[in-house]
Amino acid sequence: MFIALCGAGGLLWLPRVRPERLLAAPGRWRATTREVSMTGIAVWGTGGFAKKLLTSLPGIESKIKVFIDNNPKRPDAFHGKPVVGPEQAARLDVEEIFVASVFYAEIREQALALGIPGDKIRPGSELFFRAHRGRIAPEAYARLCSVPWWYHSYEIVPGVVTPGVCRYKPELLDQPEVRDLTGLRALDIGAWDGPYTLEMTRRGAEVTAFDIQPPTHCGFETMCKVNGLPTRHICASVYDLSPELHGNFDLVTFFGVYYHLKNPLGALANINAVLKMGGLVLVEGAILEGAPSIDPAWTGREAFVASMASTPMACYIKGEYEREWSNWWVPNMTCLRDWVESSGFEILRSTTIEDSHRGVVVARKISESPLEHPVLPAAS
Repeated sequence: MFIALCGAGGLLWLPRVRPERLLAAPGRWRATTREVSMTGIAVWGTGGFAKKLLTSLPGIESKIKVFIDNNPKRPDAFHGKPVVGPEQAARLDVEEIFVASVFYAEIREQALALGIPGDKIRPGSELFFRAHRGRIAPEAYARLCSVPWWYHSYEIVPGVVTPGVCRYKPELLDQPEVRDLTGLRALDIGAWDGPYTLEMTRRGAEVTAFDIQPPTHCGFETMCKVNGLPTRHICASVYDLSPELHGNFDLVTFFGVYYHLKNPLGALANINAVLKMGGLVLVEGAILEGAPSIDPAWTGREAFVASMASTPMACYIKGEYEREWSNWWVPNMTCLRDWVESSGFEILRSTTIEDSHRGVVVARKISESPLEHPVLPAAS
């Protein structure tokens, strides 16, 4: 019997956040769905999520018998196993189909159209959580498994890590100014699945998540429900952020966003507008210092990048940076600091992380954001 997988790609707990309710006492909870034989697996997709399965689930590769892929130019083999087309998926002797892709809804519809029964189609993320099912309450387990694709990889409840593609970086909040956030209002821009929202809430803040991704299109809503957090989420662009619409905050986190923007300085001006005077902004993102080691277009340009380190420089990406089409502006660290300072902030500290691939800036608001250009008086 085969299983088909469809796929493309130490913290302080507040009293109101009750993860202990989510963890089962030894022997208390029993699986509410039948265990699936893992004697044979078919994986639909040869992209990022398939690779995540291979690297994250020890021993799973030995159980994979065949891959399925929609791409007409699919390879004949992947990781030493044959790759077949979707037209053959319905003919496989399968017990369940795990859709492990951001395109879960589309793949599910495709599978149904192929005649595969709906009760056999499961989110691929369920496989990652099965290792914990004996210690998670059934309701929490069901909610976690229902999210077809996770962006962040983080500890969503004690001992349970989500299968995301982006690592949660606790070091970004390892700043003396944000160790205790009791009574403060925080805004988490680019929240996605909400790991920073969760941690800032644990530290006492009233946190609002802000993202163009709806909370139901990622793991954010599930994160709130399994942790007992109020769902404070604004689905909007940072270009539309304003104090009139969204209020004022003591702290703004701006992680992994600015390089996805065509106008990063406009975003920083809006962040300044919603921050109280003296409020903090924490910025993190891609910088050019690490470009030669992670982007093929910059290979061999190490000497040039080093020679420009003291000169503020940003590269507008016509094409793809790090093989991601939505990357637009990548500054060096000097330029990133200048962006922040010219937006009405005093830099408290800055550093590079991840072998200089990423920059981090911690800054305090000391003035309103300067005008971009004045309107001249009328000629006499």
